Amino acid sequence: MTTKTHMAAPKHTLSKLLAAALTLALGSLLAGCGGGGGGSASGPTIDPAQLKGRWVTAAGVAPATTAVVVPDANGAANAWLLAQDASRLVKLVVRSDSSANGKTYALGQGNATGQAVTGQVTTALAASPKTIAFTGLNTGTLTQSDALSTPAVQADVAGNWSATSGGNAQTTQWSLTAAGGLTGSSTTGCTYVGSVAALAGTAAYGVGFSESCADGSKTTFSGIGTLNAAKSGLTVVVTSADESRGAAVFFAK
Repeated sequence: MTTKTHMAAPKHTLSKLLAAALTLALGSLLAGCGGGGGGSASGPTIDPAQLKGRWVTAAGVAPATTAVVVPDANGAANAWLLAQDASRLVKLVVRSDSSANGKTYALGQGNATGQAVTGQVTTALAASPKTIAFTGLNTGTLTQSDALSTPAVQADVAGNWSATSGGNAQTTQWSLTAAGGLTGSSTTGCTYVGSVAALAGTAAYGVGFSESCADGSKTTFSGIGTLNAAKSGLTVVVTSADESRGAAVFFAK
């Protein structure tokens, strides 16, 4: 997953980075992803851990979407669905009764806030290839393109990463240590402190950081990150702690 940032509501650097995301091959870059609350009416019992992987819409389906699903420690799974034109991000919690609920974010430079969504997941995990579908999201059926079974390597994300937006007018830079420590800054006057840590048993990274900006605002974000095959692009999808804001950031090394 290669990364740039788009937040549904942030006024700061992360919310401004999505425009630059379109310059990268988003579908090949996204690879990586919790929340709570009640879902919709229950359906067939499933094992959310079996949904782990990267899922993509069929050719010709609009909007083209890439989903990354990662199990959480509570027996549910977190699903991050990103439109391949970087126009929308959806974060869902999928439970064992097939229910799913979360927020959908219109990405861009406006101040759109996350909108609640609920539904159910339908799976065909015995099929070849495996498929998954989410009601109410207008994405159709998604096919598993990668089981994400190869564990992420912490050292692969170490180094300096940069994301640009606004016709290269804004730049965000992150520096990641070998242990996963994150520091960074943006040309819009924001600074970042946090971590990017390899998730056990999956090809994704847990991402968490605080954004402090020149106007005195401070926001905490968390989500997931994934690398592209060349390990030169890092895609990060996150939401704010209250889930009012969502972002997709596309970094290059």
